[in-house]
Amino acid sequence: MIRSHVINSLGYAGLLPFLAAIWAAYANLSFGAWPASHLFLSYSVIILSFLAGALWGKAKELEESNVIRLLLIISNIFALMAWLAVLLGRDYLSAGLAVSMTGFILVYLVEHKTKGLLLQGMDSAYLKFRLTLTSVVCLAHLSILALIQ
Repeated sequence: MIRSHVINSLGYAGLLPFLAAIWAAYANLSFGAWPASHLFLSYSVIILSFLAGALWGKAKELEESNVIRLLLIISNIFALMAWLAVLLGRDYLSAGLAVSMTGFILVYLVEHKTKGLLLQGMDSAYLKFRLTLTSVVCLAHLSILALIQ
């Protein structure tokens, strides 16, 4: 019970930098040489990389199978997507944001598809929680994309 409270609290708190960056972009604020939209992308790729690492960590603990090998490879692809988003974001911010948002959607879809393996011992509320977080993050990406157009 305590663990799920901590997980939920940290998950929702993790949305705050996304929302703060949207507000800062709307207010046309910069932080030194960094426009708020680029700060948004940098935070986005950190969280996407974190999710990729969490997927790796869970998959490596499970019994060896072709599905587990595929999950390990996919987790690395998500980390590479985050890196690609950073590289694209330097000159093509919209493309970087689109790649990052796609990564969040794909991580959720992988978790949903493999919930029997990855979410052993977790109730269905966790997947609903992840859907909520992913939805808010995607809406945040769309908001930033609209603000930079």
